[in-house]
Amino acid sequence: MRTITRWAASLMKRIGILVLLVALAGMAATVVSEAAFRPNARACGGVLWRMKTFSDSQKSAVRMVPEQTNIEDISDRPYPTPLPRKRSTPFQRQAWTVVAQIIEYRMDGNELRVVLFDHGAYMQAVMPAPQCLPKTARARDQLVAAWDTFVSGCGRPMTSWQPQGAVAYVTGVGFWSSRAKQRRAAARNGAELHPVTAFRPVAGCGT
Repeated sequence: MRTITRWAASLMKRIGILVLLVALAGMAATVVSEAAFRPNARACGGVLWRMKTFSDSQKSAVRMVPEQTNIEDISDRPYPTPLPRKRSTPFQRQAWTVVAQIIEYRMDGNELRVVLFDHGAYMQAVMPAPQCLPKTARARDQLVAAWDTFVSGCGRPMTSWQPQGAVAYVTGVGFWSSRAKQRRAAARNGAELHPVTAFRPVAGCGT
């Protein structure tokens, strides 16, 4: 009986060590995975990725107190030529809030694209994935909170377009995208809210 007891104790000890090793290996793999990825242009939005992630050198020039507007007024703004690579227009140096219906959404690389609609006008609002936000990103916690609110309440985005129907207050920084690369249901002048700094559903999305 003592022999069986000692054998059982030894076995349990070995199992415990094995479980510990597996857990440590998993932790190490997670650390390596996290350490291996660094936000960069290729993965996080191309040459304008710094503006898209609110980590550009002019981020402090943006007025964060949002101005209430609507999609139609944003779409009526004149398109700047050439396409700004810095925050050279008033639209890019202001946070804007619109109330709109979410028509559809999808992942575009490491960005969540949300199509907004109101009174016959469309535009897109964009949320960078948290892993693409450098530690130096302005209002980083707000950007992550907007992402979390959408993903937890409105649906987990995939690479294909998914329908929605919720109505929400969407706040974001003005951004000019290329009209030559117009995406579906984008503003006619290429204007976007990018990045989204606040997202508050008022109908749908689990409200």
